[in-house]
Amino acid sequence: MGKIKRRDFLKGLGVAGTGVMLSNKSWSLNRLEPIGNTLAKEYPYRGWEDLYRNEWTWDSIGHAAHCINCMGNCAWNVYVKDGIVIREEQIAKYPQVNAKVPDANPRGCQKGAIHSTSMYEADRLRYPLKRAGERGEGKWQRISWEQATEEIADKIIDIFVKYGPGKLKTHQGSGNQTMVRQSGPNRFASLVGGIQLDGFTVVGDLNTGAHLAYGNPLESFTSDAWFDADYIMLGMINPNATRIPDAHYIWEAKYNGARITSTAPDYNPSSIHTDLWMPIKQGSDPFLAMSFVHVIIEEKLFKPAFMKEQTDLPILVRLDNGKMLREADLEKGGSEEVFYHWDLVTKKAVKVKGSMGDKTKTLKLGDVDPAIEGTFTVKGIKVTTVFEQVKKEAAKYAPEKTQADTNIHPDIVRQEVRHLAKAKKAIIMLGYITSSYSNCIYIGWGYALALALTGHGGRTGGLDTSWVVWNHPLWGELANFEYKKSARYEAGGLGEFIRGGMMQGARTVFDNAKLKKRVGFDLDEMEDMMNESMDKGWMPYYGEVKGMISIADNTFRRNKMSKTYREEHLRQASELFVDINVRMDSTAEWADYVLPAASHYEAWDIRTQGYHRFANIFTRSVEPVGESKPDWDIMVLLTKKIQERAIARGIGPIPDGDVTRDLHTIYDDFTKNGTLNTDYDVAKHIVENSPEFGGVSLEDAGKRGFIVMNEHAGLNQPLKPDEPYNPFTAQTDGKKPYETLTGRITFYCDHPRFEKLNSMVPTARSHAGAGASNYPLEFYSPHARWGIHSNWRSNKYLLRLQRGEPNIYINPKLAAQRGIKDGDRVRMFNAVGDFFAQAKFYPSIPVNSIMMEHGWEPHQYIQRKNMNMSHATFLQPLELVGGWGHLKFIYAKWNANQVIHENSYDVELAKLEDITDPRLLKGNK
Repeated sequence: MGKIKRRDFLKGLGVAGTGVMLSNKSWSLNRLEPIGNTLAKEYPYRGWEDLYRNEWTWDSIGHAAHCINCMGNCAWNVYVKDGIVIREEQIAKYPQVNAKVPDANPRGCQKGAIHSTSMYEADRLRYPLKRAGERGEGKWQRISWEQATEEIADKIIDIFVKYGPGKLKTHQGSGNQTMVRQSGPNRFASLVGGIQLDGFTVVGDLNTGAHLAYGNPLESFTSDAWFDADYIMLGMINPNATRIPDAHYIWEAKYNGARITSTAPDYNPSSIHTDLWMPIKQGSDPFLAMSFVHVIIEEKLFKPAFMKEQTDLPILVRLDNGKMLREADLEKGGSEEVFYHWDLVTKKAVKVKGSMGDKTKTLKLGDVDPAIEGTFTVKGIKVTTVFEQVKKEAAKYAPEKTQADTNIHPDIVRQEVRHLAKAKKAIIMLGYITSSYSNCIYIGWGYALALALTGHGGRTGGLDTSWVVWNHPLWGELANFEYKKSARYEAGGLGEFIRGGMMQGARTVFDNAKLKKRVGFDLDEMEDMMNESMDKGWMPYYGEVKGMISIADNTFRRNKMSKTYREEHLRQASELFVDINVRMDSTAEWADYVLPAASHYEAWDIRTQGYHRFANIFTRSVEPVGESKPDWDIMVLLTKKIQERAIARGIGPIPDGDVTRDLHTIYDDFTKNGTLNTDYDVAKHIVENSPEFGGVSLEDAGKRGFIVMNEHAGLNQPLKPDEPYNPFTAQTDGKKPYETLTGRITFYCDHPRFEKLNSMVPTARSHAGAGASNYPLEFYSPHARWGIHSNWRSNKYLLRLQRGEPNIYINPKLAAQRGIKDGDRVRMFNAVGDFFAQAKFYPSIPVNSIMMEHGWEPHQYIQRKNMNMSHATFLQPLELVGGWGHLKFIYAKWNANQVIHENSYDVELAKLEDITDPRLLKGNK
């Protein structure tokens, strides 16, 4: 057959198509032939239609959810035929909690709907692999589980013998958010004393401002509790894109009469449905919060009753040194954790009930009427109130002054404050993007103050922090080895920053003088404060590691300065790097050993974290693909081999501080002497012995696909069977103290570092951004609609719903200035490095900003240069504070975030030689 030119081929298609039309057989273009007489002897072949019919037949139906760092937690039916998952669909049978509130059905999103295709993709790991070349070279040898676990076990023992415990990093990532899957690696870490980084702060998801205010950033609303609100502000969240299963409650609240507003730099998919979009300048949210506070105070819209009982605003502050008046100031041997307010009835200072140092654990004021304003003298010490200090700071942030920072007109600010103040139930929602900024602490703290001043807490609203933690004591015991031994829990952002060599990038990108002007400190001061936090034991950091086991964590993709981070980790973990994973992602590519894990459809499990009260059950709908195994079963095999090899090598107990690490009994300890050998054993153990599940059997729960949790699930207060869950009702209704130093919502911190950084009360600070570097374009990276971080990012079905490759969003005006057209390849660059992406015009984004949804794998980029390689970061020193009441290292509650929205770039049209394979260029000069 001779060569046919493309133009001639297309021309031939056109002729053929015309012939079809002329012959009256246009049906052949869509393959559906009409049949006139269905009883005729000759019936055209239409057997292909059976392919469609067979899609609706199956052998069995299992249940599961899709929980890779996703708060959706949606129950799905899993349809199985011939041992293969052929499709999935939402169960949509959750019961209605309250007749006045819409039900939770159906829950799901497009990521869940394609999980059955993702689990069979080419990147799925099916067998244990051992590196056969250099790290990252991509050469692998398939080995048996026996060989893999024996070699890994011996290397772990070698590390213990040579270096002692504490040199093995056993971190598991946000892909392990189900109970059984999470318990295995965490229990293993507890037994070996492995280093476990805080799962929130490694990715920058911890709302530190909420913890500072409330003492618990993980106490929030179930999504059905949004429905009866009459004012909701989407402060830093785009729920239509990232909270797909829950967003309907916001819009149902709107139909119910609620006012919905949005602050976002871009006119996003949620903003378009609100009553008001406020196009805020990126990262200026603390200034808007403080302008709210200013107007509330100026117009006297505050609610004294709520302030006096629920907050520290009446607590007395010394005028001589700025410290809160403490019992130790007035009584010999007095407590540093007992405080005072001024009683307007008796005209004297009385001790505050409910503080950490007070034995009376209640917020009830009794006959005391605390003053919120004024100046007083107590035993010769002049004092005032916290509220007076707040008033002084808020006076700096009139809406007329903050407009330059926020881009929000003063009239709009005053209008919204009045709506907020008069609302019966007001909620300000802050998504995980909040924690991606260095001024996160000011954002949450400022909005918490605006809400508290206007009396919004408990049933009347409050701060939504995008997380509800339920009470699962048995799960906690199992994961932490009954609390007999502990992993080395480490501050997440701190550990990643130091161990990943990220200071190098910070010093390259940020101008010290500009940074100090923007955020209140420079890198030298930050480094000093970081070292102080470690030296004083405020924040744990365990130093360099010799081996690393990474479980469900794409650490080499997600971390900032990702190339430097990877090189530093591989240098340190010279003895061993094991990756336990479902797919060959950007971290597994660099491992010494890759162990294939079962996916969500291939294991027994339970999941509850999310916005609702339903515990979803995973029923192992199919057997694991290839030789993959559930995470728990993998750790069973590994501990069994460690125990065998330790006994064979004569390795007995190894001292580790106050405990011993018993490698010669680690399998017996891990499995509770053989009673918890499989994922099914563990799921059954948790479900049938946990009070919050009400004694249901695993089999019955598995038939339904979910469990409705009972009152024991509530961590702060009971989860009532017929009410949505509103946070802190135990405090507002039951007068239980908050988990804070003063026992109240906290708006004054007299820690020396807060004093040093002029942040003793809520205030406003800028993020770093373009103003702290020599690059002009602000950059931010929200969550993607088409993936959960990098998971599903390469799925062929989801790629068809977007441009199919990494892209940036750019304002057409900026594009015109740089000679860029829609669809062009562009180069984003700064002092650290560069990456290439396709330009997508986005008129609603500010002219000086670039937006890029994160989560693309490096192999999807030109030259494998991903966004994170050139993204520098730093730490917020206030988040590293310790030794002050509730401000101390608490896993998942208080430590420093790895921030991701501080960097800046410039953009230009990419050069052909940069974006084309050199082999192709050679023949096309």
